[in-house]
Amino acid sequence: MALDAVVSVIIQKLRDMVAEESITLNKVIGTQLKEMQEALEKMQGFFIDASDKETNVEAIKKWTDEYLQNLYSVEDAIESFALRITRQRKRMGFLMNHALFLKNFTACKMLSRKLVKIQREIDFLNDHKPVDVEDASLRSRRSQQNDERNGAQIDPSDAVSFSRWTWGYDAGEIHEEEKTNTFDYAEFNHITQSARHSSSNISSNEEDSPKRILTTYSNDMLFPSNTSIIQEVGWQHSYQKPSDDDEASVRSRCSQPNGAQIDLNELSNVSGENREENAEVELYTFGYTELDDLTTNARHRISTSSVTEDSRSKALLRSFSNVMTFKSEASFIRERWQQAKLIYNSTSDEQELYIVGFRQDVRDLVNRLIKEDSGGDRIISLVGELGSGKTTLARAVYGNRIIKDYFKSSGAWVTISKESSTADFLRNLLKQVGESKDQGGVLSEQMLQTRVWERLRDRKYLIVLDGVGSVDVWENIKNVFPDDKNGSKIILTTCDIQVAEYADPNSHPHYMKKIDNQDSWKLFLNKVGLEESEECSTLKEKIIEICNGLPLKIVLLGSLLSTKKAEGYDKWASILDSQEHSLASDTLSFCYNDLDAHSKLCLLYLMLFPQEYDIPIRRVLRLWLAEGFVKRPEKQDMCQEITVQEYFDNLVKRSLIQISKLRSDGSPRKCRLLGVLRDYLLDKARDICLFHVHRNLDCHEHGGQYGKRRLVEYADAKNCLDRSQFQHLRSYISFNTQKKDIPAKEVGNLLSNTIGKGFGLLRVLDLEGVYKPSLPDNLGDLFHLRYLGLRWTFLDKLPKSVGDLTYLETLDLKHTYINRIPTSIWKLKHLRHLNLNEIRLDKDMPLHLSDSLPPLLTLWGLSVDSESPVKKCLSKLTQLRELGISFRLSNFDDHSSQARNGSSSLTQFKEDLLDWISKLTTLQSLRLRSKDDMGYPSELSLKPLSSLEKLSNLNLLGKLQKLPEIDQFPPNIKVLTLSVSHLVNDPMPILGQLPSLTVLRLLANSFSGREIVCPQGTFKELRVLYLWMLKDLKEWKLEEGAMEKLKELNIRCCSNLNNIPDKLLQQRTFKDLILTNMPGKFKEDIEKNYFGKVSITVNDYKFTPLPWEQADDSPNGVSSSVYGYSNGEISHN
Repeated sequence: MALDAVVSVIIQKLRDMVAEESITLNKVIGTQLKEMQEALEKMQGFFIDASDKETNVEAIKKWTDEYLQNLYSVEDAIESFALRITRQRKRMGFLMNHALFLKNFTACKMLSRKLVKIQREIDFLNDHKPVDVEDASLRSRRSQQNDERNGAQIDPSDAVSFSRWTWGYDAGEIHEEEKTNTFDYAEFNHITQSARHSSSNISSNEEDSPKRILTTYSNDMLFPSNTSIIQEVGWQHSYQKPSDDDEASVRSRCSQPNGAQIDLNELSNVSGENREENAEVELYTFGYTELDDLTTNARHRISTSSVTEDSRSKALLRSFSNVMTFKSEASFIRERWQQAKLIYNSTSDEQELYIVGFRQDVRDLVNRLIKEDSGGDRIISLVGELGSGKTTLARAVYGNRIIKDYFKSSGAWVTISKESSTADFLRNLLKQVGESKDQGGVLSEQMLQTRVWERLRDRKYLIVLDGVGSVDVWENIKNVFPDDKNGSKIILTTCDIQVAEYADPNSHPHYMKKIDNQDSWKLFLNKVGLEESEECSTLKEKIIEICNGLPLKIVLLGSLLSTKKAEGYDKWASILDSQEHSLASDTLSFCYNDLDAHSKLCLLYLMLFPQEYDIPIRRVLRLWLAEGFVKRPEKQDMCQEITVQEYFDNLVKRSLIQISKLRSDGSPRKCRLLGVLRDYLLDKARDICLFHVHRNLDCHEHGGQYGKRRLVEYADAKNCLDRSQFQHLRSYISFNTQKKDIPAKEVGNLLSNTIGKGFGLLRVLDLEGVYKPSLPDNLGDLFHLRYLGLRWTFLDKLPKSVGDLTYLETLDLKHTYINRIPTSIWKLKHLRHLNLNEIRLDKDMPLHLSDSLPPLLTLWGLSVDSESPVKKCLSKLTQLRELGISFRLSNFDDHSSQARNGSSSLTQFKEDLLDWISKLTTLQSLRLRSKDDMGYPSELSLKPLSSLEKLSNLNLLGKLQKLPEIDQFPPNIKVLTLSVSHLVNDPMPILGQLPSLTVLRLLANSFSGREIVCPQGTFKELRVLYLWMLKDLKEWKLEEGAMEKLKELNIRCCSNLNNIPDKLLQQRTFKDLILTNMPGKFKEDIEKNYFGKVSITVNDYKFTPLPWEQADDSPNGVSSSVYGYSNGEISHN
């Protein structure tokens, strides 16, 4: 049971409640809450230990169950009290702020009595905790002390001289270093005396006289604290930033046989979307040869000293763990993204297949799948123990391009977990092979079987059944797969050989082989972030023995140890010792238990999403915040969005979360839970009643002893109307998106039953994708609501009471028909993310609201015009990270006085708007669209954006007089999209100079010329290029050294284009060419010359224009479907 995770959230809520004004005016309740908070904080160490041991001791399980009941009672009591206070305040106004009234208020007395009773129960449980439960925090401190004592046995001048030179600490003193952040300069100077002497003779010039150099290392690389470690590195002449030649020389000197491999690129600053810039790291270019000598001497002294063999081994490995250069945190995260891309997105280049040891297996299985059914290979079973890589191998085969081409679009992947019913399986399968009209949620199991069989009949299909646990499971589903002798295949993964033999006796199973020692070690080094070194030999043998060739154990153990790099050898050794003779499930459990309480809850929360569901990262991070799972930062100036991003990155780094989809610029867009974690985490989520899943039409399942606290709907909610079941409901999340033509009125009925006397504790209402849910007018009575997600619901109105949701943090109205929001929304003090759908900023907004705007980080989909209060309102929003804004420009008669006045007003409006945008230095993503009264693209004015150093994504729609000069672009722009720009001059010479540009999209009529030329050496970092609807473009020239890293080229509706540069398609890095609605001759020539050399995808779509779009008849020459999905205005998540 994740008791420690639950209590961490309760403690935070108690802290928040104590800080509330309503509580500070009532000293009795304030004192009670404070005492309860302190009592729970003292018990946190026992909760951690109890969570680790409860599966083996019944008494501990009973104790944690009783404690959890009281914790939820605390949560219910304080949140119900806050709800009553708020509702009473709405009725009685200022009287509620009177201290005497609050002292005698009935709700206060009731809360006080409840707290006394709960405190009595908690005190009893504290006094009668099981004897086997100890304080885990004390255990951690004892372990730390042992580490320090063990570290003291080694002579620091021997084992860690190199690590002191490089990092300023050794394994034995790391804990003390974290506390004091100090350094023994005398000892350091003694160790490095010869090196300093050498450097002092570098120059005899007086102006080059020695100066002290302080080098600051990024604390992200080494230390968990937020304070940089500053060390004195001896005497050196005046430091100058090295030139490129100098850096090349440094790298050469860093790569000595006995030295550490120091990659300056890995230590450099990394920027990316939604990420804070890392601290700068400056490196000095002195002393690497001397460092090698010190390392060699240290190894020699260790090997010849009179210590025991065990101590020698520890000393050697202690030196190893400090000498080796780890990859930076940002590098780790980037690697996890790319590795996930290789799993979830096929690649034709097997050399890029990161799945170590599986290349031959992929080839063998692909050959079996594309063979005709002569050898009885209709069903191919992958058989192996937990963690042997069955799912990973199956996914690599399923995503292989040869397989996709062979089976066309008739493929499906279904994961079968222990909570899956046959009906769940059939609904999932039907969703992938059926049609939109198939309403799997309202069909009986028999009807589902029939519908699936009909959809698969006469098709050549490939179905993957991942995790078939028993013969009974196969027996229940086997009849839905027609055998038409047409080459259809089924891949089945299982741990049970009997399942494979029963499913198809004529087909020989593919037995999973364990990875050999060499590939095991290679995979481990990749996950832990180490380079190969002579110092690894002893550690290597132990790691290989523990992992036993199982990919899961290698990945989890390496990822776990990558988070312990600052803790030295002893921590690593204790982890490795605990994993000797362990199973893959034991390693899984160990990795979960190593998480902090808040991260455990965030990980468990992912269980409420359906299997094989690609979770939008934007969505899950905001949900974690709304649920209260994120620890409040100690620093007042640090927002929780930074903390929650750190949680997510840490789970990705530990390989517990996988990135399943990337944006074209390589940043993560969607994620999934590690597959094997699902069954393991399910019981833990159930133990704490984290959520209740409504899977079928019957909603009368018992909610557990703690009630239904979060309802996750996979089916209709029309039977979920019993108010007694939702007294403590905190979240309602619906994935019931099957019916796209019938409004979901049952949602309104459920909410109406939830909002009532004593109810209304809802924090999350997430209806993303539910078609037109009915929302009650009194939605604003959900005082605790933090998250209101209505994206893709196509609603056309919003209850006015939404403006009363005091604590609302996220309001997502993207892809709806809502065109107006209450002005009171602009006074919500906690609102941070506002996603709209081209909603106009009301010119009649009361001016007093402009002085109290919410601290928005995201403002997307806002429309403004010359009458909108930009200067008096929008300019107050200074902390935005994401901004998507459209401005409409009125058309006046040139000879009217209105035109003269309007022109002056318009000029001032533009000036105010662009001046505000140019000063938003925190912006990371910006979309600007200019339209006239009719909605057609119009002239787009810009101011220099060079001050927006964090801006990485820029999307511009509208006519540009000319392209900005290179020094007017954001300096770190990575993704640039231009639409309807009508540029006359070739933009490539300027755009090619942008140093970080990774993705370039030139969409509908962005360029109206006939020729583009990419000059020599330009577009050095470009990976993805879109050329869409450039109807006049004929010639494309590519000079030497341009676009050398391009991987993907997407060309659409460029009907006059004659060529693609040969040298581009012949580059080793080039992978994907996508042609849509291109002339037949053009497609034939490309396929003839490059088929088999690059991946070519040819599409022919019929785009339906919007009512006002008539091809080239529009006044600005906008071709059909400039907007929406066919234009490819890339959706922003």
